[in-house]
Amino acid sequence: MSKYWFISTKYRRHTKLVLLTFALAFVVILMGAYTRLTNAGLSCPDWPQCYGFITAPHTLVQLQEALTRYPAMPVNVKKAWTEMAHRYAAGTEGLLILVLSCSILFAKKAKDKKSIVMSLLLVTFLGIQIMLGMLTVTAQLKPMIVLSHLLIGLSILSLLWWMYLDRYLSPYAITSHSSQSLLPWLWIALVIVGVQITLGGLVSTHDAGLACIDFPYCNGKLLPNLAWNNLNTDLITIHMLHRLFALVTAIYLSILACVLATHSSFRSIAGFLFALIALQITLGILNIIWLRPIWIAFIHQAVAIFLLLSIITILVKAHLGSRDNPYDLQIS
Repeated sequence: MSKYWFISTKYRRHTKLVLLTFALAFVVILMGAYTRLTNAGLSCPDWPQCYGFITAPHTLVQLQEALTRYPAMPVNVKKAWTEMAHRYAAGTEGLLILVLSCSILFAKKAKDKKSIVMSLLLVTFLGIQIMLGMLTVTAQLKPMIVLSHLLIGLSILSLLWWMYLDRYLSPYAITSHSSQSLLPWLWIALVIVGVQITLGGLVSTHDAGLACIDFPYCNGKLLPNLAWNNLNTDLITIHMLHRLFALVTAIYLSILACVLATHSSFRSIAGFLFALIALQITLGILNIIWLRPIWIAFIHQAVAIFLLLSIITILVKAHLGSRDNPYDLQIS
């Protein structure tokens, strides 16, 4: 094997590097969710180091030196390692994204416009994500910065998944008029899921998960007074907006799943979509009535990502099926 194996056409055709990068991006997002849920986001007061060290301080000498540097911020070793593990994984993901993008952009052969655009988007998103990662710490977890950090991370994940599916499904795509007719509704579904995830991120970054502690009521009221003029600060309004739009999301996706079930090529994933919707609704309710245990909130966020990836999977499959020549998009 050539020492430049990472830019080989064969390697990209088999999608291994794309899939590896996607898998790590998925892990990084889940680690970020765990970091937020355990309040470990500021366990390292500096960036990219942690109390001036490249690892979380843990020896007696390091702990004493960290206390000298940041006397107002005593070290929580467990949380500091949680934060640094997230940073290490994110840094590795960034390197893989650079390798993947360069393997496409600088290859002499097998380039097409779509792969170039996707690679440039990945590099752009990576640069923004690095900046937001720094600002997350230096701005002391400012909610809109943390939310932007989450959304860019999900954009990277979605783009990587799209790239993988584009390579994996292209040889098996079958042209179908019904696939083309589904595209507008699938794009709407993607937007709806994106909005709901954004609202969920807003709840998380503002710690509004327990603004309402009963269900289906909110602190004894079916529909409490909502302070639309203070949307960024009123926790009940943030919580209820996420809860109400969850109803819209569940209804739309359920109808979409029913429609997809009538198409033989989408029947299996329609059943999977139904299962995800039911699971997510259940987790959302349990999250409230059990007062947001970490493991329920963590699974709730993970299922939201699976919903997003499922919609992207259906969308890519429908998009490939609507083309006359599915191999046009394949890099080989």
